Amino acid sequence: MCLRRRARRWARVRARARIMHGRYGDQAYFLARERARLPDGRRVRFWTRVAIELARLEGREIGLGASDRWR
Repeated sequence: MCLRRRARRWARVRARARIMHGRYGDQAYFLARERARLPDGRRVRFWTRVAIELARLEGREIGLGASDRWR
């Protein structure tokens, strides 16, 4: 895959994450996860990447259970 294309894709992901974070605040991550669960083919990967970027922006740790966060 061309590096320019990959850079453009990640720019779109980052832009969407910033927009959602500004518009929905703390609920943006959960909305992106909901959209990633919809059966939309290639859009699933896009929304998964947006959710990961939102987790990074919000300082969330993905994959930790509630009990693991407080150890």
